[in-house]
Amino acid sequence: LECGKHNIRVNGVNADRIQSGLLTKQMINQRAKARGLKDSDYLKNNLLNKEVTAADVAESFYVQLLLEKTTANIITVDGGNIEASLR
Repeated sequence: LECGKHNIRVNGVNADRIQSGLLTKQMINQRAKARGLKDSDYLKNNLLNKEVTAADVAESFYVQLLLEKTTANIITVDGGNIEASLR
């Protein structure tokens, strides 16, 4: 709220299941096994049935830069994961 008067926008990205340093192959394997899925199926286990990549998340940050009159916005990049939706 305090940043708006200085023309500073604050936006965020809510991403899920991105293969990275945080979500390692070992973690993916454990989570997939717990759900009875193959590793590759775990990463695309969402409404769109598509794996979300780091490039997808980076693109969402770029899009937010283009929205010059938008602040306090969260873009969700998870392929439609109901369990990870903002509440």
